[in-house]
Amino acid sequence: MHKMRLAAAVASALALSTPASAGFFDLTLAPFIGASAGQATSDITCPAATSCDDSDLAWKVYGGLEVNEYLAMEFGYVDMGSVKYSGAINGSRDVSGVTAHLVGTYALTPSFMLIGTGGLNILNAEIRGTIAAPYSSVNDTDIAWSLGLGAQYNLTKSVGLRMEWERYFNVGDAGGTGEADIDLITAGVAFKF
Repeated sequence: MHKMRLAAAVASALALSTPASAGFFDLTLAPFIGASAGQATSDITCPAATSCDDSDLAWKVYGGLEVNEYLAMEFGYVDMGSVKYSGAINGSRDVSGVTAHLVGTYALTPSFMLIGTGGLNILNAEIRGTIAAPYSSVNDTDIAWSLGLGAQYNLTKSVGLRMEWERYFNVGDAGGTGEADIDLITAGVAFKF
């Protein structure tokens, strides 16, 4: 009888202590979606006797899973607008594609958090016009790495305002579409379910 009481006491103690240790491997897997708009600027080299407008309106949509309070996985689509060439050579260079990022977050307060992103992106760079001569258009789809920093202000537990700066490295092909780093600055809204 004494052994049964001891076993019951140990089982009760283990059952009551479980919530205290839970949480370390507690994966939340909370889904989220978002949309942002802003400006993309390319550091493309402009040909001689040609002027380049290297900034344009850009936008992105994304969704993902918040793994825990410090890490999320994010997938999306980004359109980085056009670089426009005019002068001796005319045309445009458009960049868009899919993104896959790891997002690190650090909450400074319950409402304000810092964001760091990094990942790989499958981006298509396409040039059109006389800049693509002797063809009417030339395109290149390739993997480009990116890094970013940002911040998010949470209006509620489900809605946040996000602002980000991201740099996409070596987008395009040096021999065809031209290779350039692209800076993307966006602001938008994120919704967590």
